[in-house]
Amino acid sequence: MSMVEKYNEKEQQEFVGFRFHPTEQELIRYCLGRNKVSKTSNTVLELEDKTNLYAKEPWRLTHTETDFFEPNQWYYFVTRTGKSRKVRGETCEGCWKPLGKLRYVVSEDKREVIGKKRSLTFYVKGESISSGWTMTEYYPLDGGSFQNQVLCHLKGP
Repeated sequence: MSMVEKYNEKEQQEFVGFRFHPTEQELIRYCLGRNKVSKTSNTVLELEDKTNLYAKEPWRLTHTETDFFEPNQWYYFVTRTGKSRKVRGETCEGCWKPLGKLRYVVSEDKREVIGKKRSLTFYVKGESISSGWTMTEYYPLDGGSFQNQVLCHLKGP
């Protein structure tokens, strides 16, 4: 039984110290796959749609603060618009630079590819080192009309 399913079974009870720390497979199958692609709702794990994730500096985004997520970590559904991840923010310009290639996420039994992921880091224009902000984008394989829908795991420094 997955961590997400365990939490759903006991949603009426409080979990002291419980944190949302899913595997990549759980993110794709339960959060991205079921909830977004199949349009089913999950009242417990409803993750926020963030339309401006690529429009602002990561430290200027309004993040939902909750004890449910690990400190300085957030999860958002984002509709990708093209490949550009340039940010013309209020305090600086910068961009989300990919760290390596798009990689496959395989099932728990390693028999099938269930999604893709890409890791990125935020660089301020003119700086040679990363800002410390990182993001992993998770993509479904068969998203249908949600092909540009990604689940982003954002981590602050």
